[in-house]
Amino acid sequence: MNVIEFWQGYKFFGLSVEQILTFFSLILLTLVSARVLNLVVIKFIKAQTKKTKTELDDLIVEAVESPIMWLVYILGLYFALLSLNPVNKPIPLKDIISGVTETSVALIFAWLCFKLVDVFDQFLVDHLQQNNKNKETILMHFFPLFKRSLKVAIGFIALIIIVQSRGYSVTSLITGFGITGLAVGFAARESIANIFGSFSVVVDQAYKVGDWIMVDKTISGNNAEGIVEDISLRSTKIRAFDNTLIIIPNNEMANATIKNVSRHKKRRIFEYIDITYNTPPEKVEQAIEICRQVVRNHPEMEEYQQIHLNQLGSHSLKILFYVFTKTTDWGEYLRIRQELFLCIMKEFHKLGVEFAFPTQTLYMNKGVMDIPLSEEYSR
Repeated sequence: MNVIEFWQGYKFFGLSVEQILTFFSLILLTLVSARVLNLVVIKFIKAQTKKTKTELDDLIVEAVESPIMWLVYILGLYFALLSLNPVNKPIPLKDIISGVTETSVALIFAWLCFKLVDVFDQFLVDHLQQNNKNKETILMHFFPLFKRSLKVAIGFIALIIIVQSRGYSVTSLITGFGITGLAVGFAARESIANIFGSFSVVVDQAYKVGDWIMVDKTISGNNAEGIVEDISLRSTKIRAFDNTLIIIPNNEMANATIKNVSRHKKRRIFEYIDITYNTPPEKVEQAIEICRQVVRNHPEMEEYQQIHLNQLGSHSLKILFYVFTKTTDWGEYLRIRQELFLCIMKEFHKLGVEFAFPTQTLYMNKGVMDIPLSEEYSR
């Protein structure tokens, strides 16, 4: 027996030398093809897309690169395994290989579509922002919800492909869903209401991610306040200022009274400045003018102001201090308040005007004062 006849009859785990060589040759061909695809084809396409004026084609190529590479690897491995002529007895190896491959291809398809959805979403948002000079449009609020809905649909299609590849009847499955549809729909009525609530929130543009909002009376009976972190199909997530996360169903948000603090065009400073009753009228007028002048001299204050002697309180003369800042930022607002009040305090100190605080004057009857105190109270 010569060497060729020996190797032709040699078996390794039931596989002939020819099958083994074919397997490794296909694996090597797959690796080489993937390398050529990555370094030649994709690189050439990227060079061409960089010459265009739009960035959309660059983003698309970047998005499809990884899924296509994995698709080449999966298909190459599939054909390499088929070259070994797997049988279905006693273990259905061929069916397992086919099923795993079909499932992998369906998942890669879903992955590719997810990436393309993200690319188009980002491109459209950037395009709208450029055309509207960074102003908000109603479409910008719809994009996150539309993107999630589209991804759910893509995932459902991938699931149908996987189920069908396993030999199940998709028609029967959909029919089964139809039979239980009423029960599921009744059970999911709150979820459906939340989905419509999310669209109502978007259409009304009551708030967006990043806004500081105050929600009056949630389902728990308490008020909610904080920064909007996320708006999903089901709920709105609000990060409270104590760092707790508040999740409110969109159906409830659509029917709630919402105060959007971030939509303020300016912020109000509304205070009463209390001065003592022994302040002469002339100095009261000077104190009021000092307050007005401090506001006028501050570059970050609106022109509108209402500063007047407004009340004769029980323990003080009350000067109404009603003004507005140009900024809506919370930190800047607090800084401006501090600057105004410190300046007023310094000017009042120079003028000799004293701030009042709650006091009580006790009048003692002279007859009572003549009564000697007991030893216990005289200590």
